[in-house]
Amino acid sequence: MRTLRRILLLAFASAPFAVGHAAAPALEDDGMQLYYLVFLRPDPGRRHIERAEGERIQSAHMANIQKMAQDGVLVAAGPMDDQPTTISGIFVFRAETLAEAQRIAALDPTVAERRNTVDVHPWLGPKGIGAAYFRWKKEDPGGKVVMAAHAFFILRRGAAGGSDPRADGEHARFVDSLRRAGALAAAGWIYGDPDLCAICVFKTSSAEEAKRTIGQDPAVQSGRLTAEFHTWWCADRVLPW
Repeated sequence: MRTLRRILLLAFASAPFAVGHAAAPALEDDGMQLYYLVFLRPDPGRRHIERAEGERIQSAHMANIQKMAQDGVLVAAGPMDDQPTTISGIFVFRAETLAEAQRIAALDPTVAERRNTVDVHPWLGPKGIGAAYFRWKKEDPGGKVVMAAHAFFILRRGAAGGSDPRADGEHARFVDSLRRAGALAAAGWIYGDPDLCAICVFKTSSAEEAKRTIGQDPAVQSGRLTAEFHTWWCADRVLPW
């Protein structure tokens, strides 16, 4: 896992990102932007491979990360640091359609070689993910990239979720209060899935602090949403809040 983390961090840090993106879909509103959130999950059929084979796949994986960034598709990436590993890492894409995002994600060598599977979701997140990072890398290509761990929550529909948790005003107001207090790095709704509802990424890496905070969400307290915790590594300047 730590080898995978180093590879993902180095690849993301060194990629010469393009600035151009797809046209904004109608779903976007002020301050928010449509992305495609890609979860790389360990393939249940993953077999044991020799070290040389693993290094070949990871080298191809690094090259693909750089290409996606150069193409203006990849705006954020980073590994999870959980044990046991249920999510290997995350890509955040800007693409024209969900089908296009799924197609690009499936080309990743770790997926093609059946090391990982991909789970892709439309995500209405904050505008400008990666923008400050791209500007900085253009101005200072040799600058040292600083990586930071974040408490990352996947919010799922709870037993008391109702017809559509995305219409939950109490949750939205709670998230807005966290943003105004400077606690969040990014947050937003997930669409098109009956179970996954939202993402909240905290600036802190403290599991205890973040779990205590998310536990104060009225939607979590009532059981309308449940919070699944992960630790996610991401380069400094990538997340906009």
